[in-house]
Amino acid sequence: MGKFTRRALLGSVGVVAIGALAYGGSRVACRYVPRNHPDFFSLIDVPDAPVVRRIGALALDRAGGAGGLDALAAALAERPLIREALATDCPTTRKGLVQDACAADFAEERTVVVDGWVLSETEAALCAGRALSA
Repeated sequence: MGKFTRRALLGSVGVVAIGALAYGGSRVACRYVPRNHPDFFSLIDVPDAPVVRRIGALALDRAGGAGGLDALAAALAERPLIREALATDCPTTRKGLVQDACAADFAEERTVVVDGWVLSETEAALCAGRALSA
């Protein structure tokens, strides 16, 4: 076993310092993101666009109504990645978690066909929630 040199020690301290600086910088950057979200579906940043509401209405028609907005929000909150997305304050992290939840739906073949589009169950539920809340 060789000697632990001063150069190796300084290099190790430098790597740790750079990592701490990057982590701290991201924490500070996410601290200044506005967080005035009134409802569940605003927390996961579903856009309020006509096409989203149309897809949501079609998904609701296909599912037969599915119990309303509260039931839909409760069902989505049971999913681990969506629950984690709701708990985070950083919109970039939240977006990544929602995308991961949609990708997991496709990987596990949990998809629905709405107006010829193949959507993950998470996407369809989010659009349905936006349609119900409009």
